[in-house]
Amino acid sequence: MAGRQKFYRVKAFKIHSIVLIILTLIVTLPAMAHPTGNMIQVGEKVLWSYIHPVDDPSHHACIMIAEKDSEPELFLKSEYPASDYMLSHKGNEIYIIERRYLQARQEFETRILKSKAGEEPTEIWSWFKDEWRLGEGGFFMVSDTQIVFGSYPEVYSLTKGGTPTKYFGFSDAVKRIRANENNQILLLGNEACYLVQHDGTIVKQWDDLIDKAVTDAPLNRNQVFDADYHKGRLLLAYWGQRSFVMIGESGKRNIIWQQSEPLTPHWVSFWGDELLLFSSELIFDGSTPRPHLVLFKGPGNKQIIWSLP
Repeated sequence: MAGRQKFYRVKAFKIHSIVLIILTLIVTLPAMAHPTGNMIQVGEKVLWSYIHPVDDPSHHACIMIAEKDSEPELFLKSEYPASDYMLSHKGNEIYIIERRYLQARQEFETRILKSKAGEEPTEIWSWFKDEWRLGEGGFFMVSDTQIVFGSYPEVYSLTKGGTPTKYFGFSDAVKRIRANENNQILLLGNEACYLVQHDGTIVKQWDDLIDKAVTDAPLNRNQVFDADYHKGRLLLAYWGQRSFVMIGESGKRNIIWQQSEPLTPHWVSFWGDELLLFSSELIFDGSTPRPHLVLFKGPGNKQIIWSLP
């Protein structure tokens, strides 16, 4: 790829992602543990990362799986404490980054698994030292031996056993990436979102996503946490405003679900013409965040997929 250059390690204080704040809570306040991860839709199934059990003080990562009319099931659980899963897919193939934190060495190790829904995952990259927090900013697999991932403020490529290089240069800082339809990539910036080709060429752009008037954002982070794109529509989990937002083909912006404290939007995904909206109850009193996943079929028509008391 043009513009490749040697990867440099980004200092933690420069990473403008709420994921890292949550990670800090994991280390310092086990009772407040919340997973780093994401949600994907594959065929007739939806998969998402969490911890199991939800109240697990050791933070064993898990992947849950569900269909539209079925109860969620445990798809995969990590053997390791202080672990996380991050997900991506290519067609029906599911790629899983499993990460564990080694307290004695104070470092992360990562491996990559491959699976299909309902099948036992197989390891395609064995454990290696992870200095780049692979997958936290989104990722996709070009092949079983090449991964593209976001690591603020750039997008990088890593070949198995190699060192990351810049995938393409981009004018804005990139917080999160997501493989999208038509072999395109969705990039989430600090205040904008971009649909791009694999060389960084912009196909579509959405600006001014952040309302600067917000003064009571959770953890004081007024930002969009996640985004998805489908057939001209952009779907946002606007953490700072506690809202799920849809921007239509015309550019008109609508709040499709305004939440209130303690619910906080986390992840989004299109499921055909319906929407998967994932939020968590964040109450800073020592209790564990509670998940709340709904299938949004329209105003006043929300089907709860996963919600715990």
